[in-house]
Amino acid sequence: MASNPTNKKGEPLKTLSKKDITQLGINSLTEQIAFSFERMQAPGWTMNMIPGFKKIYGDSKEDLSEFMTYNMEFMNTEPHMATLLQGMVLAMEEKGTDRKLISSVRNGLFGPMAGIGDSLFWYTVLPITAGIACSLAKSGSVLGPLVFIAIYLVVGFSRIWFAHLGYNLGSKAVEKVGTATKYLTGAAGILGTTVIGALIPSYVTVEFQKKLVFGVGSTTVQSVFNQLLPNVLPLATVFLIYWLFKKKHVNTIAVIGGVIVFGLLMSLLNWM
Repeated sequence: MASNPTNKKGEPLKTLSKKDITQLGINSLTEQIAFSFERMQAPGWTMNMIPGFKKIYGDSKEDLSEFMTYNMEFMNTEPHMATLLQGMVLAMEEKGTDRKLISSVRNGLFGPMAGIGDSLFWYTVLPITAGIACSLAKSGSVLGPLVFIAIYLVVGFSRIWFAHLGYNLGSKAVEKVGTATKYLTGAAGILGTTVIGALIPSYVTVEFQKKLVFGVGSTTVQSVFNQLLPNVLPLATVFLIYWLFKKKHVNTIAVIGGVIVFGLLMSLLNWM
């Protein structure tokens, strides 16, 4: 991290105002409209931070390219926590923090924060609010829907507070890391890779049919894999595709076509 950070053009970085962070929180209300089944929240996540990033780095296209490259990686977290993370990312960018560290922090935190956000908002606050609102509505009170709408709006616009919280946390974290950036980058990178790897069984399903057994016995092929190493088939599939991309430089369309053909073949054989 440089003491007087500049962009790739050598121009000093600018600082975001409280108004900019507030706008980040407001804009985050619409980020879910830009969604991709390949990268999940990444398009909306990146789009929401671009105005703030451009204010910090000016018209440096090289910096913008690097920023968009690491932020367009897979992202899937609870929306309020996404806003908090966006504040942290912009705060670290503002300080000229190594982008490898920022990317690793981003990838390492979005999974755990998704659990926190879901538990807090979608499994606690809103269900309780809905229960109270339904009880009021059932008794004939007009307060039922009004209470729910009011609480829902408060929960939604609380993203403004989360944006400021993330920005302040990011600024303080950057000031404290100092010379430890190198070690934090490595640690955060390991954490991020671990989180992404743990998500594989949630998004990739590869398993044999239960009626596919060994010989005339009752032991199914899938049960053997489950006993030896659960979820090894999704993991092997991901590593195979990764190897084709990174080592063999196979065209993306060819890989997608191969996966489709393989899936159809296994289905016709009634194996998977």
